[in-house]
Amino acid sequence: MTARALAAAAALALAVAAPARAEDPAPAPARLRVGLERLRASGVDPALAAAVEARVCAAIAESSRADVVCPADVEAAALLAKSAATFGECPPDECMKRVEAVRRADQRVSGALERGEKGLVLSLQLTGPDGPGPKVAEQVPADLDGIASRVPGLVKKLFP
Repeated sequence: MTARALAAAAALALAVAAPARAEDPAPAPARLRVGLERLRASGVDPALAAAVEARVCAAIAESSRADVVCPADVEAAALLAKSAATFGECPPDECMKRVEAVRRADQRVSGALERGEKGLVLSLQLTGPDGPGPKVAEQVPADLDGIASRVPGLVKKLFP
């Protein structure tokens, strides 16, 4: 290898290994976290309520462009924390802090799926640090497919 080739290779190696400049962009801000509370169910089959809850959670993720914490996520975290505490992986208080970390959210969506005199109604409300936000309620079909088709439109009203 010639001296010129060695010099070029050394210059290239130094350029690639050069430290980042102070002008590098700041890290991206933390993403918004939205937590879905367990939907209250009245006069409906628990399996239907659970399926609707899962669809609402998926629709929140699609509409809000936020990280979403679903009730099933919190239940799984609680089960893992209980197991970890049982097997001595962490003190019970520390294990429960893990669950609270999963549950933590910037905004919350609460709601209900209720059968009343007028039929089946799905209601949802967004609550943020400043208090209650948008609320939507709509009569929905009695079957899961019909409800699932209406959920994205309802959720979009919470996150315009």
